[in-house]
Amino acid sequence: MKNILITGGMGFIGKFLVRKLLSERDYKLTIVDNLSSSKADEQISANPRVKFVNESFEKWTPPTDAKYHQIYHLTSPVGPLGVLKYKGRIGEMILGQLYHAAEFAMKMDAKLLEISTSEVYGQQPDNEQEGQREDIDKIVPSNLTVRLEYGVAKLLCEIVLKNLSRDNKLDYICIRPFNIVGPQQNGDLGFIIPRFLKQAALGNPLTVYGDGSQKRTFTHVQDFVDAIFLVMESDRTGEIYNVGNPNNVTTVLDLAEKIKAVTKTSSEISFVDPVAMFKDFAEAWNKIPNIEKISAHTGWQPKYSLDFIVKEVAEMGESYLIN
Repeated sequence: MKNILITGGMGFIGKFLVRKLLSERDYKLTIVDNLSSSKADEQISANPRVKFVNESFEKWTPPTDAKYHQIYHLTSPVGPLGVLKYKGRIGEMILGQLYHAAEFAMKMDAKLLEISTSEVYGQQPDNEQEGQREDIDKIVPSNLTVRLEYGVAKLLCEIVLKNLSRDNKLDYICIRPFNIVGPQQNGDLGFIIPRFLKQAALGNPLTVYGDGSQKRTFTHVQDFVDAIFLVMESDRTGEIYNVGNPNNVTTVLDLAEKIKAVTKTSSEISFVDPVAMFKDFAEAWNKIPNIEKISAHTGWQPKYSLDFIVKEVAEMGESYLIN
């Protein structure tokens, strides 16, 4: 039986991953999460194959006899608003947590999966028709924002893993996610679909940042965990993969209109300057992935359409109101 370590396993993505692993394999899971941006799932904690540790991962040390075969490293500041409170410290946090996970992986000969970010691509896709490819090797900073600090920190993690693996036995995979969304996502961290749905449910204006022409590619969280499970179970190592759904590209304004139609809300659309609302906020650029590489290596293809995602999250009741 494999032992799996999941950092940040009680977060939005983590809970879906845990359920996936428990249903797919007879694995034993150790979850380390300080619940700084999420709540514990009692059903998961009560599972006899799960050990939950409520502690910050960078301060945690496994038992001396622990042996993990795989490490899913999900711990990280998240969300356009969630990262703001860590400005000036994001680099230290993200890199420190990565080193902690990498040390365990090298010591235990475990395969490590690192969640990077699509922010590493900078401000423009290499080709808007084809989408951003994994071989982009630079970012394009326009100004030194907190968002850039986050993106650069994640890019540095990818470089560190590559260099560590040159002289050490280290099997790793880096994943660059594109707008992961689904039920129970916390809109208070700035994620746009739960934020719009919360505004619609309360009858408040749907606040579109700027003119709403910026493009997003929304990916269902179940598609995402299916993808990372496949690459972790494969014999691939030292690879970087985009994980997103290029079929779900939409502008933010079109998304707001879609949510108005689905919820039948009377809410108006309001165009706002986010910088005036949130100190240190920086808007993201267009995010459109090319997923040819992961599809070729694993056969993975995303299944869930944007219409399905919006309808499913909306029909989950008002769970996004209580985050």
